Amino acid sequence: MPSKAAAIAERRRLLRVLIIDPDVEDVRRVRECLQAGGEFVTHAARTVAEGVSLLTDGIFDVALVDSTTWNEGGSELAQHLREHRHDVAVVLLTGGENERDALPALKLGAHDFISKAHLEDGQQLVLRIEGAFEENRSLRRRDTMVRWLEREARTDHLTGLLNRHAFDERLREACENARAGRQPVTLLMADICGTRIVNETYGHDSGDDMIRRAALGISRCVRGVDTAARIGGDDFGIIVPDADLAVGRLIARRIAHEIERLNASEWADQLPVTVTFGVATGIGAEPTELFAAADQQLSDYKTRRPAIAVFRQREDSNGPFVA
Repeated sequence: MPSKAAAIAERRRLLRVLIIDPDVEDVRRVRECLQAGGEFVTHAARTVAEGVSLLTDGIFDVALVDSTTWNEGGSELAQHLREHRHDVAVVLLTGGENERDALPALKLGAHDFISKAHLEDGQQLVLRIEGAFEENRSLRRRDTMVRWLEREARTDHLTGLLNRHAFDERLREACENARAGRQPVTLLMADICGTRIVNETYGHDSGDDMIRRAALGISRCVRGVDTAARIGGDDFGIIVPDADLAVGRLIARRIAHEIERLNASEWADQLPVTVTFGVATGIGAEPTELFAAADQQLSDYKTRRPAIAVFRQREDSNGPFVA
C-alpha cells in the first residue's frame, strides 16, 4: 500500500514551465530551484520571439517571464498569451523589492510576480508558480461556466437551436447590417402543420418529437452564415443575411424537400412532418416589419404543403418585399 506522501505526490501534477529571460545566470538559478522540487519540466527562451515560437509549438502550464522583457519588448508576448494561450499562467521575475514596480506588468495580464532577489528561496518560487497555475485554472473554469450559462440562456432545449431571445438579437443585428451595407436580409418563418391535433391525439411527447425532427431537417439545410431558431411552440425562424428572395425561396424548398425525403425514409414509421413557410426580405426594413411580413406570408400558406406551395412576390413601397 503506498504511503501518504507517495499518494500526495501522485496527485500533484508535473508542471511544464517556460522561462523567458535574457539572463543566462537567472535562468540557471530558476532551473536549479525547480529541479530541486522535482515536479517541474523546464524549457528556456532568451528572446520574446523565441518565447512566442515555443509557446506556439509547445505545451506549457506556466511562463516565468523577466519583467523588463514583458514591459519593454514583450507586447508581442503578452498579446500572444492573451489571444492564444489562456491555458498558460504568467509569473513575472522582477528585479526589485518594491511590489509597486510590478504593477504595470501585472496589468498586462500576469498572474503573479516574484523578485529575483528571492530566487534562493526555492519554496517561495514553487509556491508562486503553483498558485498562479491554480488561479489561472480557476479563472478558466469560471470563464467556461459563464460561456456555458450564456449558451444555455440562448438555446432552445427541445431542439438545440437558438431560442426566441437569441433570434430577436440576431434579427436586429442582421437588419442593422443590411441597412449599413445596403444589402438585403431575408427572413423565413416555418410552421409545423398539425401539432395541436397530434398533441391531443397522441400526446405532447409525439408533438415534441415532430418539433425535434423538423428542427433536424431545418438545420441540415441552412447555410453556415444563417441563423435558425425555434421562436414559438411549433414555429421556427431562419435569418438569411446578404440574400434576396430567390435565395430565401431556395432554402425553403430545400428544407421542404429534405423533410419530405426523411418522411419517406428515416421517419417512415413515424408521424410525418409537414412544414409551411413565409418568406420576406428587405434592405432598410425594421426587424418588426420583416417579421410581420414573413408571418403574414406564413398565414397565407398555412394550408399548403411546402413541396407544392406556389410562391408569389409583392412589393410594398413602405415595407419589405415578401414572397
